[in-house]
Amino acid sequence: MHTLLLCIRQPQGAGNSSPVSGSGQNIIGNHTDQEGVQPSSFCTGTKAGERKIMSARGIDVSAYQGKPDWKQVKQSGMEFAILRILNSKGKDTSFEHNYAGCKAAGIRRGVYRYSYALTEAQAQKEAREVIEALAGRKLELGVWLDLEWSRQRALGSAKVKKIAGAWMKVIRDAGYACNIYCNTDWYKNVCGGLNAKYWIARYPAEDDGTIKESLRPNMGEVGWQYSSKGKVSGISGNVDMDICYDTVVPAPEPEEPMETVLWDMEAVRSLQEALNADGIRDENGNRLQVDGIKGNRTSAAVEKILLKAGAFDASRGRYTVGSTGQVVQWLQMRLNTVIGDQIVKLLGKGVVPDGKLGADTHLAIGLFQEKLEWTPDYIAGVKTVTELLKA
Repeated sequence: MHTLLLCIRQPQGAGNSSPVSGSGQNIIGNHTDQEGVQPSSFCTGTKAGERKIMSARGIDVSAYQGKPDWKQVKQSGMEFAILRILNSKGKDTSFEHNYAGCKAAGIRRGVYRYSYALTEAQAQKEAREVIEALAGRKLELGVWLDLEWSRQRALGSAKVKKIAGAWMKVIRDAGYACNIYCNTDWYKNVCGGLNAKYWIARYPAEDDGTIKESLRPNMGEVGWQYSSKGKVSGISGNVDMDICYDTVVPAPEPEEPMETVLWDMEAVRSLQEALNADGIRDENGNRLQVDGIKGNRTSAAVEKILLKAGAFDASRGRYTVGSTGQVVQWLQMRLNTVIGDQIVKLLGKGVVPDGKLGADTHLAIGLFQEKLEWTPDYIAGVKTVTELLKA
């Protein structure tokens, strides 16, 4: 049995289709977390009731497939690939090869992880590890959570849905939309009815790698995984085969330079604590979750930051104290961490982290901005704070 949660980056406000009930045999795949066993796969798609038109063919891979020749894979007609990013021991040993190879070949990419979470807290931890491993990398097809462990199913539908919701929330807060992949059995008995789109796996016990139209799930799914024994040029052995019913899958951008942003999770975590302490909330007025992830809610709170010194005291030749609070103290400590040596050269000492933005902090902000080759304005707003959050 296997169930995946699909997480696909999409514009804010994009709606999710509601699944419809359906029947069908729970004929499913063989996705496990071990290096020697292969994964499951997927896309984005249509709303329930819409006519399904195959618009993309794809596969999913892990270390089980070794190091595919992605140019040959592309030439064979594959348009997307879902790559395992982590297993229970760490990063999938083929992930970096697969990520780079797909980009070079112009194949759309997503990632997935097999879950062993039995609690919401464990689910959140797994999801944060995925975000950390991605390190800001671009994905056309987002992140997928693979839920198929028998011990998870034994928890019952209500518990599994809470685990899934906790995992999806972390991914969504990090800027990705989340949807669900599952087989027909899991859809009907475990995870159907969530606020998500569904990708259904169904293929025959005597799977020969070809599509059996009679097994099309017809459950309002956006796509269908139809085989675990496909053959694709450039890959040795079997591979999972998938079709997508919709044109939502974005075109790849292999020629466009991709910026990789590495966030310092400890810096993000300490800023979240400071924002909460100073009463700076997200766009809905809620306190931030202190999880070290710079997601949409944290970003919304950061946009409200505007820290600066007070008026210039001509008699003393110094700026007076302006902004105060825990976020100012965070700023002072972060400046010492990032450019401490330069601050000491300028001031003869580090910035005192007293939570009061006076003359020394004012000069340190300008020094940091000059380091970035900006024209300094000596104000710590969203742009400066965001740069300080980078690893």
